[in-house]
Amino acid sequence: MTDILRSTVPIASAAELSLWWAEVLSGDHHPGATLAMLWLDSLGHRIGRCLRITGVADPDLRAAQAVLQVHRAVTADGVDDGHVAFALSRPGGADVTAADEEWADVLDALLVDRDEGTWSLHLAAGGWITPVVHPPAVRFDPRRVALRSPGDLLDREWLVGQNSGHDDAVARDGEGSVQPGDR
Repeated sequence: MTDILRSTVPIASAAELSLWWAEVLSGDHHPGATLAMLWLDSLGHRIGRCLRITGVADPDLRAAQAVLQVHRAVTADGVDDGHVAFALSRPGGADVTAADEEWADVLDALLVDRDEGTWSLHLAAGGWITPVVHPPAVRFDPRRVALRSPGDLLDREWLVGQNSGHDDAVARDGEGSVQPGDR
């Protein structure tokens, strides 16, 4: 089995997960919606890269199924008891819309058969990061943030090491390894 790269600093609370999404998505400038995902092991360490699917419009079952295929590939190496975090970035206001809730329903329907592990969905819109499906309080304390600097919390060195220097590190509009039309 191949060693899975993990961050050195865990995400231990819902607030830390929201802060991490804010850091990662603050540079996003896609004209349309994107769906990003990242995996955390059972201790909250990030696994591998944050992946994005660009060009997702309304809740798209095909895009969600592609996400599920990627998820199964990542968790095939024994990390299924962790957490998969999603972030939907879209133009428009910060209020959660019916379409955002529909994305949550589509993801929930696809992930319902998981024996172990948890998931969450954040919305990045209107200059805000808003939880749509909150990370479970059992794993992610909803009221606390660890007493450490934001730089340490975000583990920027690991983030940069995982997402730079590769042609496929960040999917560009209409590019990337997984697109909505892929099977």
